[in-house]
Amino acid sequence: MQTDGERRVELWIRPIRDGLGEEHQALVVRLERLADEGVVDDVCVRTWGREVDVESDAAPTKRDAVVRERLAECRHWARREGVALPTLDERATVGSGRMGPEHDAVVLPPTLGIVFRSDEIEVVYPHERDEGLRTLSDWVETAGSSLGVDRDRDEV
Repeated sequence: MQTDGERRVELWIRPIRDGLGEEHQALVVRLERLADEGVVDDVCVRTWGREVDVESDAAPTKRDAVVRERLAECRHWARREGVALPTLDERATVGSGRMGPEHDAVVLPPTLGIVFRSDEIEVVYPHERDEGLRTLSDWVETAGSSLGVDRDRDEV
């Protein structure tokens, strides 16, 4: 099954101390299966920390700049689509002492999935509509079901 325009998935995760958790490993395997089947053209797994500074004019690191840009793009998509991104609402005041001056930060979710069609965001997961919360796992399962992919066969 080929897509109309390149479709790619960017999976942002907050790894546990020793690497990916079981839920993340399973999700990566399922996304790679969709890539093998041609549902998506590419899967990119990226990691982020616990939070990102949103108060400073300049991002402290290049990685923070990329994260801040992605979050802004996701929020723009959510406003355009009229949906909520509940996992991006948590804020914290961080820093003091060795960590530098206190500043506001967005607490980053353990998992965020962004599906792109060409260079435009098609959908962000998790998001909330009137019908309820939709997750990346929901999307992967729906896409896999349309192909007849047996989820129980996916090995982690």
